[in-house]
Amino acid sequence: MSKRLLSATAAILAATLALASCNKPTQEPSAPVSPGQPTPPVAPPGPVATPAPAARLTGFFHQPGLNLFGYYFPKAPVQFGNFKLRQLHLGSPEEFASYEKGQRISPNYAPVMLEFDDVTSPQRENELGQPYHEVSRRVLPTAYRITSEQLSFHGRDDVLGEVSFDGRIDAKALERVQAGGAEETVLDGALAAMGQKLSRAFVWFGGD
Repeated sequence: MSKRLLSATAAILAATLALASCNKPTQEPSAPVSPGQPTPPVAPPGPVATPAPAARLTGFFHQPGLNLFGYYFPKAPVQFGNFKLRQLHLGSPEEFASYEKGQRISPNYAPVMLEFDDVTSPQRENELGQPYHEVSRRVLPTAYRITSEQLSFHGRDDVLGEVSFDGRIDAKALERVQAGGAEETVLDGALAAMGQKLSRAFVWFGGD
């Protein structure tokens, strides 16, 4: 081989090595995978936790000696279909004690009950000249729990269906109003009927 041919071959070899050096990666992979090693499987998302349903209210319980007697009126209208809540009534401690012993004053009375008026029915006036609707419904309890801070009620009506009330009593506010103070909210809660639920504040009236 001539010297000229050897020089040309050497030049081509040097150029090839230089090009290979330029194309070499400057950084190794941070987490190389060995040949044949399987890719770790991706774990499927776990099931979404579903909160347990609230326990259904059962039985009759009224804190002994607790006096919440009176009529509780919503500060804003509470209406389901044609039926508007007139009042929530609570009886005396003695009435609660008798009721929980099975001693009923009347089949149409309970020491805690809700009264609704059919606003589409004709209106009349009572002996005090106050208007009232001819058609009303009184919902008696199938269960209740009443303490100085809590009022929970469950009942059933042929028209209103399942009726429930869960509320918080402001004992201090109630004491002030019962002592002759100005009207203020004494009860906050959610009333449910006809598959609907409405939250309302209530004021207290001791009766005439």
